[in-house]
Amino acid sequence: MPKSLISVGQLIDSSWDVYRTKFFELLSISGWLVLPAIFYAIALAFYPAASNLALAAALTGSETFGVLLFAATTFLIAPITTFWIYIALVGATNKHLSGKTIHPSKELKAVKPLFLPAAITSIMVGLMTLLAIVIGFGPAIILNIIGALSNISFFVGLASVLLVVGIFVTLFLSIRWLVFYIFAPMITILEGTKGKLAMNASHNLLKGQVVPIAVRIIVPKLVFLIFGVFLMSIFSYFVALLIDASAGLNLDLQLRVVTMTETIVPILISVLINPLVIISDILLYRNLKST
Repeated sequence: MPKSLISVGQLIDSSWDVYRTKFFELLSISGWLVLPAIFYAIALAFYPAASNLALAAALTGSETFGVLLFAATTFLIAPITTFWIYIALVGATNKHLSGKTIHPSKELKAVKPLFLPAAITSIMVGLMTLLAIVIGFGPAIILNIIGALSNISFFVGLASVLLVVGIFVTLFLSIRWLVFYIFAPMITILEGTKGKLAMNASHNLLKGQVVPIAVRIIVPKLVFLIFGVFLMSIFSYFVALLIDASAGLNLDLQLRVVTMTETIVPILISVLINPLVIISDILLYRNLKST
């Protein structure tokens, strides 16, 4: 007999139970997010002083290194590491829920053959979001260009109206398609189904119950996010107290420490929160497959 749809409360409670039970194993995987934090710390240590940037002064060799390392971490190291950890956490959590033992080192190594197929599926899901933006804002942009070229104010006015409408259309389509296809990368990781087929499989899971499932996708994440923001605010508060107490620091050094805190602390908090978010999604995915 098929199961009923899991409730939001059950999702949150069950996610916490799994998280608590396998805390060290999951943190052994999620903890690799510290790697980008280390690179950010090194980059910011060599980053140009605020005064140099304001004066557009020529960068020294070490400052250039800091800028390049910061850019490489932001656009290469952090995304790859984050996605690698996501795949490993998905595999590890699913194994635990299937009654198997989690070996963090093996889960991290098992990501390699899955990385490219899962990345392609994720990019395809991202393109759907981009398509929502094009559908929402495309007509307004086209009419605005026509109005500017023809000097006909009617087109410009109509473009302004369509721009407002486009905001709501974009939000509606983006949220709808993200909900429809949120499980596609997970299906690629767990089932080996790739690309468009994974997106179709994700879409089929939600047929006829989009709103209830959307609630179960969004609400647990909001709860975990609030928990993460609470932890981050506490940590940031104590760091701010330490900075204020160090009145002897010069302005550039204070700004550097503040920037490090604002960049690194969210990464450290995400180390703790990411497993909860992924556990919740997998619990919902497994429940949907059985209903």
